[in-house]
Amino acid sequence: MYRPLGTGKLTSGEALELAVVEAPDPDWADRLRSFLRHKGPPYDGHIDRALDQPLDGLRTYFYVGCVDGEPVTHVMVSGARGFGVLGHVYTVPEWRRRGAYGQLMAVQMDDVRALGFTHLTLSTGFGSKPYEIYGSFGFRSAVPESGQMFWFTKPRSDPSPAPAGDASIRPTRWDDWGAVCFTLAHELLAGELTPRSPALGIDEHASAEGSFLELLGQLQLAGAQSQVAEGPDGGIAGWCHVVPSPLTLGGAWLLDLHVLPGFEHLLGDLLDRIDWPQRPVVFVATADIGAYERPLAASGFTNAAVLPTGTHGEPARELTLWWRTATTR
Repeated sequence: MYRPLGTGKLTSGEALELAVVEAPDPDWADRLRSFLRHKGPPYDGHIDRALDQPLDGLRTYFYVGCVDGEPVTHVMVSGARGFGVLGHVYTVPEWRRRGAYGQLMAVQMDDVRALGFTHLTLSTGFGSKPYEIYGSFGFRSAVPESGQMFWFTKPRSDPSPAPAGDASIRPTRWDDWGAVCFTLAHELLAGELTPRSPALGIDEHASAEGSFLELLGQLQLAGAQSQVAEGPDGGIAGWCHVVPSPLTLGGAWLLDLHVLPGFEHLLGDLLDRIDWPQRPVVFVATADIGAYERPLAASGFTNAAVLPTGTHGEPARELTLWWRTATTR
């Protein structure tokens, strides 16, 4: 559905029509696909699907600024339960430096507040011109000197990724995108295990904007599974993914198991939801895994190795490798 948001004016004099396309929208599908054709995998898969059909509870909004009915600038916000991803910022080269995007983002930020978004994340270059633009709208670095940026409805707050309270475990869905990105961009909490998400390629904190979409693609493979623990505010308090390993380890798959501090009691329940594939599965974490050890052992994992790691000039760190054989019951 196309919804007008007002009219602006470029520095070169042209009127700028400001609007949002709420996906799915068959009337705008081809136009937006063409406008965003420079986006490659895995983003193009989400764009195509969102424009054609509902994706669980995920809401996707394509904000456009048009001149004479043709898009010249764009930004997308996609998410659910108040958590959103801001991305796909693009202005046609010949229309740049005329104030198009700044005017679009102003109405977009007003609109997402009205839609109920309370947490947004984005990824850009630290200290770049876009970084300065986002900062003027209330975004700030998730960790010092980072291009991963947060926006909250309360500007000086720093909410936890998932406040303590009851959590429900269920299969991972499209509408977890924004909440997962928020958790993984947030700085490590005291006592939190690393690596945070090996399946998403994140050691401590980074953008999961693309890697979460890649994870959803992996779940189409036979045997691949993913569960999340949804916290009381709709945030993500933990997850358990079993997916192909990015390394060749004798056919072993990867267990990505993680909970935020205060949710360790969910570890056994997350593992119990997995129908273990008939192949080895490996779990890697820092040497002192504490509360993880007992539920891992109960699920058939054994501590197979201790691996010294670290780069030159940094403190050494040990990782433990836990192994589950294909024949474990």
